[in-house]
Amino acid sequence: MKSKTKFSHDSLLDRQSTQELLVTLANAINKGELAFQESEGELVLSPQQLLQVSLRASDEGDKQEVEVKIKWRTKEKELSDTPPKIKTKAGKR
Repeated sequence: MKSKTKFSHDSLLDRQSTQELLVTLANAINKGELAFQESEGELVLSPQQLLQVSLRASDEGDKQEVEVKIKWRTKEKELSDTPPKIKTKAGKR
């Protein structure tokens, strides 16, 4: 199966099916592997131990929404171990 870099899916589900989807997602995160499949290919993600989680909710009259975003880095971000060089003008503090 061909490997993909993006996956998108939209559907209209009842509350029970939505709960089952979220439980499946939570279990996959716990195992450390999320595999998204469709006819054109598969996208496999490997969540790390630290995850950045954003949760938003809104009520706009006839439309209510909850948005969950989960992000992580597959490689640690390289940070400098030396302080930055800062120039100052002579005579001013």
